[in-house]
Amino acid sequence: MKKILFLVVLSFTQMSFAQNFDIRTSSSNQTSKSIYSKQDAPLVVANGQKTFFYATAFIPNNIESITVIKGEKAVNLHGEKAKNGVLEITFKPNTVLLNLQNFYSEYNISKADQFLPIVLNKHFVDEKEYLLLDKSAITSVKILDEQPFVEPVLLPKGKAIYIEAMEMK
Repeated sequence: MKKILFLVVLSFTQMSFAQNFDIRTSSSNQTSKSIYSKQDAPLVVANGQKTFFYATAFIPNNIESITVIKGEKAVNLHGEKAKNGVLEITFKPNTVLLNLQNFYSEYNISKADQFLPIVLNKHFVDEKEYLLLDKSAITSVKILDEQPFVEPVLLPKGKAIYIEAMEMK
């Protein structure tokens, strides 16, 4: 039931945020703009920690509540990064959320490897400081010698930290 509620709220939120953007299909010289772009993404505040959906992995069953905040109120509460709105998510008390430093410690990422790019489910996390993971969603963590992904990861060839996590569906 929580998963259905989460998906309904997420769908509603995306539709309500979509009205603020010029969304159209690509034609000739026009580039398409999606509500999923990082520039237009709403800020997510999960148990008080700021993040964005592209830098997260959550299990919907661990969510206790979701509040949607838009407009000037969102910016006043959370700053300029909240200009596209805010999803405040409260997790159940037993949920372990890992920020970047907790993640490095939990998975014994060496100091040298902490400078590597992070790829979460084949998506490059360009603002690593916003990484926020529900520990129970993580299925594997690897240091790849050569990241094999083409699109949407836009990384130079070389090593990367690859996190595989359950995706919300």
